[in-house]
Amino acid sequence: MHRVAALTAVASCSIFLVAVSLAIPWVGGDTPFVFDGSNALLACLSAHDFNACGYTGTLNHWGLMTPIGYWPLLQHIPDVISIELGGTSHPSRAHLLVVLGVAGVAGSVALARLVLARVGQSAWSWGFFFIVLSSPLITYARQTVGETLATGLLVCLVAVAVLQAPPPLVALAAFGAAVTKETSYPFVVAFGVLGLVLARRRTGRPIRAHLIWGGAGLGVAIVLASLLNVVRFGSVLNTNYLHHDFRTPGISRKLEYAGALLISPSGGIFVFWLSGSLLVLAACVLPFVRRSGRRIDVRPAVVLAAASGGVVLGLASWWTPFGWTSYGPRLSLPWLLPLVLLALVAYGEELGDLVRRLVTPRRNLIAVFALGLVLTLPHVGEMWRPNASAGFFQQEQHCDAPWNGSVEGWHSCQHRLLWGDRPVGLYALHGLKTRGGVLTSVAVALGLLGSLVLLRDGLAARSNRLS
Repeated sequence: MHRVAALTAVASCSIFLVAVSLAIPWVGGDTPFVFDGSNALLACLSAHDFNACGYTGTLNHWGLMTPIGYWPLLQHIPDVISIELGGTSHPSRAHLLVVLGVAGVAGSVALARLVLARVGQSAWSWGFFFIVLSSPLITYARQTVGETLATGLLVCLVAVAVLQAPPPLVALAAFGAAVTKETSYPFVVAFGVLGLVLARRRTGRPIRAHLIWGGAGLGVAIVLASLLNVVRFGSVLNTNYLHHDFRTPGISRKLEYAGALLISPSGGIFVFWLSGSLLVLAACVLPFVRRSGRRIDVRPAVVLAAASGGVVLGLASWWTPFGWTSYGPRLSLPWLLPLVLLALVAYGEELGDLVRRLVTPRRNLIAVFALGLVLTLPHVGEMWRPNASAGFFQQEQHCDAPWNGSVEGWHSCQHRLLWGDRPVGLYALHGLKTRGGVLTSVAVALGLLGSLVLLRDGLAARSNRLS
């Protein structure tokens, strides 16, 4: 495939996916509850009820202690803005969330291209595109769930830090990343500080002002989240989330879920997003085993490994670590792409040497492309038949939430879904039979092959320049 053909394939695939995602929005996840929660929040504010508005202290059938709900600012801020601007209907509010989700994914690709060009790793922008295209993000981009927008905000934080943008922009990026979840704060600090340290290593310029402004942005987000909690729970803490039924009991069950988050056939990140997972894993290991003439700084790898482990252990402690009932590892998705970008900034040269040797032989390139396409096809199917995966959950007829049944009953049911029942990806394949599924499969195949060829050629050209 010539360069012009590869560029055309990537561009056509990108335009097609953006157009399709915007044209066929899907209301997914907890979005209807978020809409009701935003309405309840505005009603409480209008009534000047600023403390524990509607709070009952007990979980209802849906696991809520207040009509406002327990969702983060990320989901309420755009919804409330939409309402205040006159977009009060559910379809208009849902459309805004989809537009923001598409912008989050597309913006991540654009920002990564800018960052990687600035740090001298422009060839890796095609690898970044390949990683995004082979991920479940292409499924969720057309849905109203918050994970795609959260991905964009976290990648934006990394980009702003690595580019050493003006300090006020760092504050804004830190604020945006921190409103994604109340559990995001330590990861926002880790991503932002590592990005700034890598920037200082490249430019030699001080980062103290950036750290101060970034801390201020994070502080504002924490204060706003705390005030929201006071309105809905009468406490600065998210009392709903802290209920014991929302936590995974026992060390053995937490360890099981940690393993499932990695390799379960129905939710493991290495199953659903192999390209991104392998790259981050390689970045964590390579500095410790690579023997080369130049010194490799292992500190970024330590931060990447600690952040990855923190995400896994944190989600394993949650009663439903995948965000079910949804397709695949929904709750893991926002965290991987910023880790990928940090890994490429820190170790792009070392990773590039490894990947260049892998994909230079044509048969290897074809094998990588084929594996990537096979693993991506379930995401394409789910994109066109997002209700098909409901059959996966219907395998267990009495899977009641802990507060509606029993804690042990819920986790036993989830154990069977994770390891014993027919994998969710097989249900998603039904969407490939649709006309849209066929067209999207072709577009994705062209995009994967084109980006892989451009990555190979770019890495080879860089190697030739340096030799």
